[in-house]
Amino acid sequence: MVYLKKIIIILYFFFSFALLSESKTLPDPYYPQHPSGELRLNYYYDRSGKWVKFSDFIPFKQKKFQPLFLEDYYLLYGLNIGYNIPEIQENIYFLYISLLAKFRHPSQSLCKIQTEEEFHKYRLLMFMEIHLLLTRMYLRLASLYDKRHLYFHDLDVSDDLEVSFLIARTYYNESLKYWTLAKKYAKEASQYKFTLDLGNIESHRFLIENQKLDFERIIKRHLNRIETKLEIISDFLNKEGRPRPVKEKILEDIKKMYDDDFHYDPLEEPKLNPHWNETPLFPYNSDFN
Repeated sequence: MVYLKKIIIILYFFFSFALLSESKTLPDPYYPQHPSGELRLNYYYDRSGKWVKFSDFIPFKQKKFQPLFLEDYYLLYGLNIGYNIPEIQENIYFLYISLLAKFRHPSQSLCKIQTEEEFHKYRLLMFMEIHLLLTRMYLRLASLYDKRHLYFHDLDVSDDLEVSFLIARTYYNESLKYWTLAKKYAKEASQYKFTLDLGNIESHRFLIENQKLDFERIIKRHLNRIETKLEIISDFLNKEGRPRPVKEKILEDIKKMYDDDFHYDPLEEPKLNPHWNETPLFPYNSDFN
């Protein structure tokens, strides 16, 4: 009896081990481990398995948008709520390049065009809107270098503030040039008494023509304020020296960071006055007149 129980126990372990080993070696009925045949690149198949074709990671044909006309570059314009300097410069680039591009065919314009007069007004409105956006972009760019209020403790960084204010003044002056051209095109477009299906752009033309939108007053107010702040900063630096002793010590500490094994040139001391060679991102072009 004891011998029979031992035989039964041995057979039980033997068959259980056989079943376990067989289940581990069973092939996957849905995704075989060793597929056979060539993998074609252009057909749809189940992508949830183990084997994923190479073209899923690198598309077989990439569709790229190539802007050619003024409207194409204009449609690339966009600004997020939280913007920074590179994003503004990117928008300025697209807007500036659009002024050098041709217009689309009238049948592919941003609104319905039926007559030559409508197409002429359409081109004037687009030029007005682009110059208006360039004015806004340069104002936004200048605001990132400007400081609304100048407090007494800000004089601790007066060397850097002077550079920042000079950059802001350059961008304010550049925005004033584009605003002048925007008013010019708005006045020419207002000679046509009909309106086009460009709601916001027509509204901007009406506001400019009726002097309800006046960026010149805003820009000149910023320029007057920045001249006052530059005068305060310059008086302080003329009294303390250029660069200030604190700034000079900082530069000396930075120079000590460089040894003979360093392959690049050391940092140069800032040259603030009397000359400032800051230029706008895109200089004013008289060909737009």
